[in-house]
Amino acid sequence: SPAVAGSGPRPAPGYTAVNAVIDKKEDGPGCRCGHTLTAVPAVGEEGSPGYVGPRLILFGGATALEGNSATPPSSAGSAGIRLAGATADVHCYDVLSNKWSRLTPLGEPPSPRAAHVATAVGTMVVIQGGIGPAGLSAEDLHVLDLTQQRPRWHRVVVQGPGPGPRYGHVMALVGQRFLLTIGGNDGKRPLADVWALDTAAKPYEWRKLEPEGEGPPPCMYATASARSDGLLLLCGGRDGNSVPLSSAYGLAKHRDGRWEWAIAPGVSPSPRYQHAAVFVNARLHVSGGALGGGRMVEDSSSVAVLDTAAGVWCDTKSVVTTPRTGRYSADAAGGDAAVELTRRCRHAAAAVGDLIFLYGGLRGG
Repeated sequence: SPAVAGSGPRPAPGYTAVNAVIDKKEDGPGCRCGHTLTAVPAVGEEGSPGYVGPRLILFGGATALEGNSATPPSSAGSAGIRLAGATADVHCYDVLSNKWSRLTPLGEPPSPRAAHVATAVGTMVVIQGGIGPAGLSAEDLHVLDLTQQRPRWHRVVVQGPGPGPRYGHVMALVGQRFLLTIGGNDGKRPLADVWALDTAAKPYEWRKLEPEGEGPPPCMYATASARSDGLLLLCGGRDGNSVPLSSAYGLAKHRDGRWEWAIAPGVSPSPRYQHAAVFVNARLHVSGGALGGGRMVEDSSSVAVLDTAAGVWCDTKSVVTTPRTGRYSADAAGGDAAVELTRRCRHAAAAVGDLIFLYGGLRGG
């Protein structure tokens, strides 16, 4: 029976285009895909001289594709990122002034890369992995420190074995403390391993976790998002046979220190990979994604919400009770304008308060 108005989980929200202020062309990131977008909290007290409002930090990504515009759209899903077009640029979007600027941090920058991961730890952005013109990026952790007036790059030494070079993996800060990285591809095959770095313990050290329960298969291009109470949700991805996945998995740390996987409840509206996902309170907001063979997630499924409090998925219309199979077509234009905005893959998303920002990506080759 239909939900009574005002009761039950709200449908997924729509998106509108933002006309950001860009003073000089190089201040804006331009068209790119395979980048990261990371929300960094405000620094200082509002109204005080050194105050800097909330920012989104965009790092890396590719600005060119393999081949050229004559490539038929059917190859869009397989179109590689032309790695010669990978960058190590840093752009900053100031949320309060709606303005982009290009940052030129001090210190040694990471190598140019795409399909890397980035996570905020306080007012620092931690970057790892990816793939660039020279192949897989080294496994080093790079930290962009935004605490001072002038941002600065640091390379962080981590003891012992770690996740190693990989791309298409995921990373999230769990419980404001544990930096978790999961899956991806080491250049040979998709992975399913889970690594944790305790940011409260020095010297830093990666630890391979062996969580209990049924976890995700080896996969790449999934998303990982942490709820404020420390639940990590891994959503979607592409398995070793290049099949897009629809499941979501929760990873939680028990009080006794054990980690455990559990399959998230609810019916996902669509499999997807190279999508974006971000938590606002208990709702995981998922946008876009690819299905393979040049197809994008389409129609009402291109925006979806996993409501972890209610244990259901919602699309733009209602709670999802059956997968929307057959609801996606080849990457063809049309449909509702808000859904059209989210029909993309290899984009990035970040949340500031109740606002979710999306940037960039690929569509139609």
